[in-house]
Amino acid sequence: MLHRRIVWLVGLWVSTIFGWGVAGLAQQRQPDVVYVPTPPEVVEAMLKMAKVGKDDVVYDLGCGDGRIVIAAVQKFGAKRGVGIDIDPQRIRESNANARRAGVTERVKFLEQDLFQSDFRDATVVALYLLPQLNLRLRPMLFQQLKPGSRIVSHAFDMGEWKADQTADIGGRTAYYWMLPDSAAGTWRWSVPTADGERRFQLRLRQRFQTVSGTLSVNDRETPIMNGKVTGSQLTFTVQREVQGEPVTFRYSGQISGDTLKGSIDIQGGPFAGTREWTAQRDKVDLVGTWRWSVDGRSLALRIEQRNGQLVATHLAGNQPTPVEHFYVWGGGVYFILGGGSQQAYEALVEGDRLVGVMSSNGGTPKPWTAEREKR
Repeated sequence: MLHRRIVWLVGLWVSTIFGWGVAGLAQQRQPDVVYVPTPPEVVEAMLKMAKVGKDDVVYDLGCGDGRIVIAAVQKFGAKRGVGIDIDPQRIRESNANARRAGVTERVKFLEQDLFQSDFRDATVVALYLLPQLNLRLRPMLFQQLKPGSRIVSHAFDMGEWKADQTADIGGRTAYYWMLPDSAAGTWRWSVPTADGERRFQLRLRQRFQTVSGTLSVNDRETPIMNGKVTGSQLTFTVQREVQGEPVTFRYSGQISGDTLKGSIDIQGGPFAGTREWTAQRDKVDLVGTWRWSVDGRSLALRIEQRNGQLVATHLAGNQPTPVEHFYVWGGGVYFILGGGSQQAYEALVEGDRLVGVMSSNGGTPKPWTAEREKR
């Protein structure tokens, strides 16, 4: 991506002399970063972290000279590789390097603005951008990629979306994430017992791969611990007394739409062993205008469907502002509002209420509730 072009000067000269511009020669906009190649040993480490194999489609957003996608297909056997860069000089270099490597049938390079690109068929995405560009790209990754897709980044992280793994390669850092599925919401199931039906209710909030919440058994509520989503796999732990004995329940389940199915490893107590469980998630409706107050200020968020996706707008006076960092995870939301202070909101949908926590500038989370306007 990334050296400045001077072709626009040619267009300006032609326009001045002949009275017309050569628009086709002008680059659509300047690159966001100066091109610095990723060292080969870091390329190899990133692709190993992502466990690239024969079924993968690897995208490099800001591909430079194409070395990552070329290595992915040549050395790791990836099915296809796609490099995207806004700088035509880099695209020419990438195509030349692909020809020398003999992989032109399995790679392609596109001269595009990565923030306008469609990469939804990727199973692995590689990055070497800048911190602010990673953050700008983050919502697009969740909008376009499927759960279980892997992201690797050289040198820069994703802010509060903590990496699942990091590696030090000769003083350089590589980061790895697996895109989590949507676990938030209210999940319900029941188990028949000799004493009658035992009802379970699992209420989960989600912030990227981390989940928190409670498990209620016949209305007896216990906080969950160590909640995490890895791809479509949800795991969490519950500890409570059963018939006077301390018992640890380790839950593991596979998310498939609004169904959660897996096993429980029960350690201690009269029911020790492994049990299966299947839960269904309550359907929710997020569309509408949600209002709440913070420190005496009235705030509002409008959520609506556009082009098949839920988008949010912050309503503050006469200045509606699109919410760039707005994430919907099943029956829950996470979003960030800017301004003088940055406020992060994490909530579970309960009918016409959003119930959760909010924090300012990374401070201690406080309980938070929003109400939907009557429609």
